[in-house]
Amino acid sequence: MRAVRFGAQPPTVSDIVAVAEGAPVELDADARGTLAASRAVVDRAIESGEPVYGLNRRLGAGRDDAVEAGELAAFQRRTIANHRGGVGEPLTETEARAVVAARLAGFTRGGAGVRPELADAYAALLNAGVTPRIPSRGSVGAADLTALAEVAAVVIGTGTVLRDGGSVPAEVALADAGLHPIELAPHEALAALSANALSVGVGSLAAVAARELTEAADQVVALSLEAVAAHGPAGNLSPYAEAVADARGGEGQRASARAIRAALDGSALEAEDRAVSVQDPLAFRTAPQLHGALREAVGRLRTELEVELAARSENPVVDLPSGRLVSGGNFQALPLALALENLRVALAHVAEASERRSAAHSLALAPARRDGRTRVPGLLLYAAADAVAEVRQLAAPATLGSSTLSGVEDHATYAPLALRLLQRSLALTGEVLAIEALHAADLLGVLDATPTGAGTAPFAAALTGALGAAPSADALVRSTEHLLLG
Repeated sequence: MRAVRFGAQPPTVSDIVAVAEGAPVELDADARGTLAASRAVVDRAIESGEPVYGLNRRLGAGRDDAVEAGELAAFQRRTIANHRGGVGEPLTETEARAVVAARLAGFTRGGAGVRPELADAYAALLNAGVTPRIPSRGSVGAADLTALAEVAAVVIGTGTVLRDGGSVPAEVALADAGLHPIELAPHEALAALSANALSVGVGSLAAVAARELTEAADQVVALSLEAVAAHGPAGNLSPYAEAVADARGGEGQRASARAIRAALDGSALEAEDRAVSVQDPLAFRTAPQLHGALREAVGRLRTELEVELAARSENPVVDLPSGRLVSGGNFQALPLALALENLRVALAHVAEASERRSAAHSLALAPARRDGRTRVPGLLLYAAADAVAEVRQLAAPATLGSSTLSGVEDHATYAPLALRLLQRSLALTGEVLAIEALHAADLLGVLDATPTGAGTAPFAAALTGALGAAPSADALVRSTEHLLLG
């Protein structure tokens, strides 16, 4: 697998996902030069004695209390230990690698002021397959402090590493990989923590999953149109026409309409003499608008993620032009959190319309169900309704749950919570779309109709195989999700 190189150009969502999935990393000369220049600013601040938050001043409410020169090393270790407050199930190995990759990428942007040696230690974890055990909960989205403390703890040899479905002490894992713990230099503890690398890293994985789901949603709608057209005078393609998309002008709608038309290219639905109702129900007729909104929400999330990947989000941030450490609030990534929120709302609309199309198929299947000729359990529709009800609940705002954590930490974005809810929404929406696809395939089978669209024909054939092989409804849905999403 080709290495992902961090250098002068900001990393992309695709870079983070590649590393999360196992690609090694390299730091080029530009990255090393930026790291060295950034660290030199910190070293000058140490020599000058200028008061700097987290360097020679304490954290949080103790921001104006001095850290004595002889205490700096111990202060780094205490800072990491004090921030290891995360709880809950650990992130998966892929998710944890995404967190490490995002933080390493942040170091190379020049705002952190860490030594090249610390960046090398993070790169070594990724390249040696040493993956920190990171509890999934504990960050309120004002820098992912608890998650990043676990990464730093592994680097200094006090943390825990995922291995073989369990975990081992970092010292053991580092030794087995031929690596050694390092001591953090002054300022590096706070610099290691001061970023939203969980939200950015795992959010990058979610953005890719969401893009795949948007493509699957268009494919499922195309199959549903084939099914309702086989059952009666339905499946009117005019709402998917280029003229309709151009009349509104949204890029997401245009892309969705194109994808649905492409999947139906060559199908019987394109016949000009076909008898068809002038308008289908809204769940069919407005799919390009709904899916277009989803596509645009996915695009917004990716844009905000890449803003964060290019950013210097640390507090204090190293300003290379002035050679100073400047206190600020770039760790408060509300635009990213709002993009996560917006995507959940769009998913709720898409899932709701999908369930309504499944209901239409289920009604059409009722006579065959009474005769025992269907292959999809009738109450699989209930599972879709259950999932949609949860997706609606998940669409409620998470970012407005801000709490006062101390006298100075009095607002937070809750971006990690918004992300966890998004991951659940993606999973549930995938189930709902799979259930729709199964109902459409079942209706086509009952009618002995074979789809003829360029995209729907192979999709229906694959679904027919799934319908005959799955031992349970859950297995049926999972195998269909695999066909849809890989």
